[in-house]
Amino acid sequence: MKFTDERTGLVGLAIGAAVIGLIAAGKTIGRDSIIEEIERQGRRRGDGVEDEIFVRAANLVMKGK
Repeated sequence: MKFTDERTGLVGLAIGAAVIGLIAAGKTIGRDSIIEEIERQGRRRGDGVEDEIFVRAANLVMKGK
């Protein structure tokens, strides 16, 4: 159960980091821009371990849940 909680927290952090990145860049915050920023950060940081987190975060925002 702890691993699931940690993964959920990391997904939330990835979404939050994307929003903060957009604010810092002065870009409009919307579903599409958040997804693009998550994907950008995932490409930049992706080391195999984090890839799943960024994919889950992008999918969650795409679904709008």
